[in-house]
Amino acid sequence: MQKLIHFAILLVFTACGSNPDYQEVMVNKTVKVFSQDYHDDAENYTFKWESPAGPSKIAVPFDLKNDMLIFSPELEGDYQIHLSITDISDDVIAEELFYYRAIAETLEVAIAIAKPELEIDEHPSTVIKPTKKKKRSNKEKGKRSNPAKKQKKKNVIKNKDIHYTIQVAAWPSLELARIDQLKLIEEGLDAYIQRHYRNKRDEVWYRVRIGNFTNKNKAQKIQDQIESITHAKTWLDIIPSEKK
Repeated sequence: MQKLIHFAILLVFTACGSNPDYQEVMVNKTVKVFSQDYHDDAENYTFKWESPAGPSKIAVPFDLKNDMLIFSPELEGDYQIHLSITDISDDVIAEELFYYRAIAETLEVAIAIAKPELEIDEHPSTVIKPTKKKKRSNKEKGKRSNPAKKQKKKNVIKNKDIHYTIQVAAWPSLELARIDQLKLIEEGLDAYIQRHYRNKRDEVWYRVRIGNFTNKNKAQKIQDQIESITHAKTWLDIIPSEKK
């Protein structure tokens, strides 16, 4: 049944996309393909990619990193990539097709392609402009700040923002984290997965967690209950509360 649905969706794509819009990319340049709609919430879904179809019968090499497919077109021509997105129950919730046209790299093409990318990535609101230093008056120079007071105030604000979560496990793959999450859900626990990027190692880990508590004592009581059910050691982790 699922194969029939998959085939029907592809027919719809083919019928509606007789003249698809191809995004121009340069030959031998890295192309990162991902779903715009599901990228920010990727830990809740599974991404099933098909090999890119290129202008020749030769297989197109590609890599998979988290929810992203990465490839470098070696030949000029059109490339199509199909993606199926499934939820925690392995039901297909979305199908996407990506179209790319690889062209030879020239100076004019490089400028034409790079310009819109800058407009997207370097949004005006994210650009920090240098500001001129304001000269302090003699009156302001005479005032001495109390670092201890400032530090104390800062700590008070920080403590108000502390929230706790119970972390059951952390895995380098979404599939392993999903297995733990499903086991916890079967036990009646509201488990969720949080994606965590490690800068130093340039890798993503998936944390299996339960709850978001403002009270540490309450979190510890729930933690004891979870360990008695799962017979596994868990730990409390501190997370910042969402800014209002």
